[in-house]
Amino acid sequence: MPEQELITIGEASEILGVSIDTLRRWDKSGKLSPVKTSDAGYRLYARSQIELFLNDLFGLAKDWVSRDTPEIPSKFYCSNSATFQTKLTQMQDLLAGVKELSPIFSLLVAVAGEIGNNSFDHNLGNWPDIPGIFFAYDIHKRNIVLADRGLGILATLKRVKPDLNTDERALEVAFTEIISGRSPESRGNGLKFVRKIVAENPIGLLFQTGVAELILTKDSDILDIKSSDEPFRGCLALITF
Repeated sequence: MPEQELITIGEASEILGVSIDTLRRWDKSGKLSPVKTSDAGYRLYARSQIELFLNDLFGLAKDWVSRDTPEIPSKFYCSNSATFQTKLTQMQDLLAGVKELSPIFSLLVAVAGEIGNNSFDHNLGNWPDIPGIFFAYDIHKRNIVLADRGLGILATLKRVKPDLNTDERALEVAFTEIISGRSPESRGNGLKFVRKIVAENPIGLLFQTGVAELILTKDSDILDIKSSDEPFRGCLALITF
């Protein structure tokens, strides 16, 4: 077996896009530990270990929305909608180059764009702590991941439907009901558009918010909504294709 390539904590920091102090904290918490320590006491990481860590997009996103002190690789963070739109265009260009995705690549971009834009529109001026979203994709694994630490669907919809009292019901309303033409509620109506695209194409969607999760697949007439094991305040979406 070939010897694994070891890199310093500084090199790992640069690849991941986080600070050295963050890597030290991740080591103490067990989130990402070095494979060995040099004779001089320096942390050493396997390059393959860092690559695997970056490849777990859904795990990274879920960790970010769930932790009290969240940190993610900078390459996956969009602090504002302009940054998100730039990265969305980059993804569109990559998808357009995959021949077998030609029938649906523009629809994938539309779904991701709608979910990401919802995060910015619904939380504008009201981000509880960290503004912006997690946005990443893996063309080879055929998935796209988005997440935010925003108010969540229930808090957003209660502005116009104060009778809503559960995350499950809020998810159902968000994906099925036209609420109003007023901002910001009209933005949420885009989730009905997302549902329509998924139902008509070979695309899957897992959407979590609060203590509820929804699963959509092609030809799914009934919404599959259930309680989530790990609650959090914002939204988390996994798009598969």
